Amino acid sequence: MNAKKMILAAPIQGWTDHVWRTAHAQIFGGVDAYHAPFMRVEHGNIRARDLRDIQPVNNPGIRVVPQVLACRPADMELMLAAVTTAGYSEVDINLGCPHPPVARKGFGAGMLARPEALRQLARVMAHYPTLRFSLKLRLGWDAADQWRNVLPILSEVPVAQVNIHYRLGTQQYKGEAMLQYVDETLQTIPVPVVLNGDIDSPECITQLLDRYPQVAGVMVGRALVADPALLNPERANADNYRAFHDQLYEQYCHELTGGDHQILAKMQSLWERMLPGADHRARKAIRKATTLPRYLDAVGQIF
Repeated sequence: MNAKKMILAAPIQGWTDHVWRTAHAQIFGGVDAYHAPFMRVEHGNIRARDLRDIQPVNNPGIRVVPQVLACRPADMELMLAAVTTAGYSEVDINLGCPHPPVARKGFGAGMLARPEALRQLARVMAHYPTLRFSLKLRLGWDAADQWRNVLPILSEVPVAQVNIHYRLGTQQYKGEAMLQYVDETLQTIPVPVVLNGDIDSPECITQLLDRYPQVAGVMVGRALVADPALLNPERANADNYRAFHDQLYEQYCHELTGGDHQILAKMQSLWERMLPGADHRARKAIRKATTLPRYLDAVGQIF
């Protein structure tokens, strides 16, 4: 693996929060920067849990890049001010979320089909010349040339890099990443480009970096949640996986205030993606557990 290239952890809503990031960095590592799941404004205010997630005290010793999701200039202004107040000098703009209820309202990947709305957001971004911006985008919402709508932003705002998931928003995560567009984006986008999409092994990373030596790095998402040891296979053993699980469990027990049911639901949601190759019966028992003791008994069958 080329150590000179960036290895970034993609933001995955519901999974890669500060608890996950901290445990991953301490036990497995291999990530140069963790992009936090997006912040957003609801009813005129930034969601409290989003602000709490990016606080430096909750992300000790790791490089975190906050991400903002907006389609209205006022919301963008509010979040960029909050990110700056929290002490950050870099922020990621979400132009890639493919979730239909989000994108169809003009957020995330839906923004790529709205060039005028993009220009309005760029005007707000220009108010923060000291922030290092990155753009996280799909090739487009429903057309593979809509990424070109971000090009005007690059001449108006200090964008440091563009992180591209090589699918359409309408694809969700179906089919294969459309790497046939990599060369075109590399030749056209005047800032460093990071590749994202279907990166599921160290060998895959090496192959991509060898094939596209001009890229700035890669961003790994779902595969890293599935196997937190993905970037450091030598740490893929039962003791580390158990330590990772236990750190998540203990921290969620400390932070979640909704009682055992909330903790159980959170841990069960993590197992929807984590270690898919683990014992089938144990995973089924985890899914069906109705109490924390039963859940922990099921986990004990895996580790």
